[in-house]
Amino acid sequence: MFTMLGVVYGIIRKLFTSISIGAIAVLIIGYIHIAKYGFRGTPLFPEDFAFGSQAGTLTKFIDMSQVVRLIIAVILVLILGILLDRLSQKWLKRESSAPQNVWWRRYRIISRIAIISISICGFMITTDFIRHHGKEREIPIPMLNSKFTEWNQVTNYSDNGFIIGFLYNTSKLIISEPSGYTEPRLVELGQSLSLQKTLDDSKRVNIANTDYNIIVILNESFYDPSIISDYYQYTGGDVTPNLHRIQKESLSGYMFSPDYGGGTANIEYEVLTGLTNYWFKTVPYTNLIPSKETVPSLASYMKSTGLHTATIHPFVGGMYKRDAVLPKLGFDEFIDIHGFSEIEKEGASEYANDRTAYGKTLDYIRNTPEKDFISLITMQNHAPYLRNEYGSSDFVITNVPEQSEKDSIETYLMTAHKSDQYLGEFIEKLKTFDEKTIVLMYGDHAPGVYPDVLENKDHKVSNLIRLTPYIIYANFDFQSGFDINSTKNSTTEADFSDVLTGYSTELPVTTPNCLTNLMLNIFSLQKPSNYYLLDTVCKENPILTDVYFGNKSPFDSTELSAYNLLTYDLVAGKQYSQK
Repeated sequence: MFTMLGVVYGIIRKLFTSISIGAIAVLIIGYIHIAKYGFRGTPLFPEDFAFGSQAGTLTKFIDMSQVVRLIIAVILVLILGILLDRLSQKWLKRESSAPQNVWWRRYRIISRIAIISISICGFMITTDFIRHHGKEREIPIPMLNSKFTEWNQVTNYSDNGFIIGFLYNTSKLIISEPSGYTEPRLVELGQSLSLQKTLDDSKRVNIANTDYNIIVILNESFYDPSIISDYYQYTGGDVTPNLHRIQKESLSGYMFSPDYGGGTANIEYEVLTGLTNYWFKTVPYTNLIPSKETVPSLASYMKSTGLHTATIHPFVGGMYKRDAVLPKLGFDEFIDIHGFSEIEKEGASEYANDRTAYGKTLDYIRNTPEKDFISLITMQNHAPYLRNEYGSSDFVITNVPEQSEKDSIETYLMTAHKSDQYLGEFIEKLKTFDEKTIVLMYGDHAPGVYPDVLENKDHKVSNLIRLTPYIIYANFDFQSGFDINSTKNSTTEADFSDVLTGYSTELPVTTPNCLTNLMLNIFSLQKPSNYYLLDTVCKENPILTDVYFGNKSPFDSTELSAYNLLTYDLVAGKQYSQK
């Protein structure tokens, strides 16, 4: 902090104004950090500043009265700094010297450059061990009697403080090439996967020869609270009865979400591309994909088979730069909130409810002559969960004494209950829908209102907050020749067998990168060549995220290394594998 103040002072050469600017920076960054943690349960990362251009959109998720107080504080601190500088000049009777003829003397350029240079060098030297750390999952720091924790950044920030935690994560802004990344290796990998596809295509159904629509539903913050009812007890009955009914009528399982309370676009990226964010640990939608002309995805593959591809999202299109990213993934059309003629909301919520989203989707499919591949991103369950948003709650939390936390959870339970109702209505409409339709529905992450489970020291308990439901449903009869049990990893399944006893879990517990490949396999549909790597990767490592492994590492194999190379090549590299 001192070296950064030195840089500011070197630029403006006013002591108290420099201090006030430093204080303002602390106020603003501190507010953003606290607001994000309260909103999502995760700290502020360097890559979050990529959302600066979307500040207008993000204000919908925060308390504007707090922003107003922050602005007033910033103004007062700046005025105080300026006044102190003027008063100090009078008290010390410092008069400006006679004007110098040479401009660098007049503006003290040499001394400014010296102060700035020394400060920057001091910063670089003292923080080098933080910014350039090893790749181990835990790294001891003897001088601080602490350690860097790669796999859990909440712990990393908590143990080391905001400054060290923030600087540690600046390394994620630079995407390093994985070992072995060369053009010949990636060309060979791409050709090998293409050959595998060619050999396997004869055993699968070409989507172009079917009359199927496919809908992939990202159900915002849709979580099954019964999983953690031992830790957050409530009255009022089953919050998600339709989900539990649909699970019994279709193929279903629980996804292990890499994120909690947010990170929707990262989950969406994994589902649509079959790739992973495990090695990047950034926001591909904002930091990587915009610089690419195209990135292969399930949408681009479906488009190549003749399906019309569209994303439907009842919110502003600029969030996560979707308006720029989705065309690169192969979507013909993006319908955001401005494309909705009718919008229904629940109580005092600002968001379109799920009935609106599902209705728009079915109307869209009816009105397109082609068969459709639709990515639907709902909004109803999005935070914040404000007190009395529904007037009153049918569900009452009985073991949380803190009123604001209790209010947030009860509001979430109400919105999840209504969302569950509309999911049930949607599936019932599909049963009589006159077009054959396949649905993959998944909750992207749990809401950020369950800190006692998230921060539980027992890893098995904290993992419960990561389990979100997913279903694979078709409104027509089909016989799958695919052996679902062949996708399950016995070790992973054993980790969750106790808590999921009594739930419909024919499908494996897995991370989002494996979901669409699983769907295509179940219906024996031809799939992109890149997906053939997932058959082995998702069997060996069905859960590929740091929070699951803790201080351990995933099972390493030739296929996992190839998956690392392919992921980097398609999203951050030169796309050699596509040649």
